[in-house]
Amino acid sequence: MFRLTANLFPVCVASLFASALVAAAERDDGMNVPESSGGALYIEYCAVCHGSDARGDGPLAATLSVAPPNLRRLAVLGGGIFPAERVRQHIDGRNINPAHGNREMPVWGSAFKRARGAYGERRVEQRLDSLTDYLHSIQEAQ
Repeated sequence: MFRLTANLFPVCVASLFASALVAAAERDDGMNVPESSGGALYIEYCAVCHGSDARGDGPLAATLSVAPPNLRRLAVLGGGIFPAERVRQHIDGRNINPAHGNREMPVWGSAFKRARGAYGERRVEQRLDSLTDYLHSIQEAQ
């Protein structure tokens, strides 16, 4: 019989929650979140780990092996420049090489692509752009 050790429990909880998020994305018919609303997309897909205020303190943050970053400080860490393309690629996740380290964050590009309603690539790109624009809009001043 399989025993769930204390060390594996947070990983299992995070995995189950990520699976639920992907399943929610698959059930999404695109009607409940306008493509232009990056804030609504953020709350639906990102806040559980990164927190409702994007400071890395979401309800699941403590269960992850790598703490979610404070997404409000990306421009500060970039020397005053918001790394929009890098952020967008990280959210998308489909082109990130797994050899470059662990990725606990869901691959949202794939989740959006598989969503019910047959999201085409253009719609996936719109969602990625909306999320990236939203994150850019909430950056802290240096």
